[in-house]
Amino acid sequence: MPTVLYTVKSTISKQNEAAYNKWYNEDHIPQFLAYPGVVSAHRFRSILGEDTYQYIALYEFQDERTLREMLDSAQMKDLKADFDRRFPESKRSSAAYEQVWP
Repeated sequence: MPTVLYTVKSTISKQNEAAYNKWYNEDHIPQFLAYPGVVSAHRFRSILGEDTYQYIALYEFQDERTLREMLDSAQMKDLKADFDRRFPESKRSSAAYEQVWP
């Protein structure tokens, strides 16, 4: 079964960047990883390129079914609501990808 990646790109204001990174690393990702079938999570900060987003989070799921269940779950609704409440100025975009090689 192919691995599935769920990506979330985001921006944050300079004045909230430290709080955002602390919250994302210490609260948000552990809550996300608690969902059964989420294999791993990684975060990156943009250093080069033309993307308008500063950060990207990569979440690996065991399969597409698990991803779709998570996206429809109450847990995901709560995670999004918490994000929006804490950082209303942030912009984000998400997408999912299925592994095609190897």
